Amino acid sequence: MRNRHIGGRSRDAEGFVDGSGVRIYYKTLGSGVPLLLLHGGPGADHSDFLPALQPMARHCQLVLIDERGSGRSERPADPNYYTLDWMVKDIERVRKHLRLPQLLVLGHSFGGILAQAYAVRHPKRILGLVLAGTGSSARCIDRDFRNLRKRLPARLRARLARQEKAGIFLADGAYKKDYAVASAEALAPYMYAKPPPARFKHTPPLGMEVLREMWVRRSDFHIDGNLKGFDFSRSLARVKAPSLVVIGDRDLVSTATADISRACLPRATLVVMAECAHMMFIDQTARFNRLLEEFLNCCTARQGHA
Repeated sequence: MRNRHIGGRSRDAEGFVDGSGVRIYYKTLGSGVPLLLLHGGPGADHSDFLPALQPMARHCQLVLIDERGSGRSERPADPNYYTLDWMVKDIERVRKHLRLPQLLVLGHSFGGILAQAYAVRHPKRILGLVLAGTGSSARCIDRDFRNLRKRLPARLRARLARQEKAGIFLADGAYKKDYAVASAEALAPYMYAKPPPARFKHTPPLGMEVLREMWVRRSDFHIDGNLKGFDFSRSLARVKAPSLVVIGDRDLVSTATADISRACLPRATLVVMAECAHMMFIDQTARFNRLLEEFLNCCTARQGHA
């Protein structure tokens, strides 16, 4: 049964919203219950979700954004404005611009961290929360990265350590090529469970300013930007809406980390998708979309919108 429209625009649209000091790009597809998609990185963009999640526009209104410093959205002149607080304000500007009283929010990877930041600050705006391939504390994510690194071949571990000691960025802020290659080699088995579509072999350039400021200073395998030490494990109790925690069985994120998120949310379910890595919605697109559709129906039925 098609979900009824509960606010927002009933046709595809795109544009810019004046966020908190920067212009934020948004794109909507379809109509009905709004499903906000928050991409990872930090520094990727909304195209991570397309075309994989585009079929969901038959069941709801997809709301995609490029987070500040990413894609077509503006880069703040002052890097101090790359924080979760400012990004949460950006989301609120988009929500108000689209006149959406409530949102289903899906955050993937770093986007899942941002989704939690938004949900704990605006719990009454959350119709449902999906956390995909993410964790609820820096402590858990750092532990997963340490364990991943221990499993690497000794030669690759030593190579990464040498490069990190020498510094991983060029003067212009880009990764040094050798480090980018070594890091990609280490992470590759955890990103995709099968060869991805060709377009993911040549993804849009990362927003390096936001990546460096928030996540990576000295190593790809430890959160040492301004997200260092983040922890939503207690504040997630504020989120009373249904929640779904989903990871791949070959994900960067461990089942233990995902289960902590599940336990911290009052009404959460954990799903570990077989034959999937971090980009589970690319590895098993149809299965992921069915899972989303079932969750969407559950949330709207509880709210009387199905």
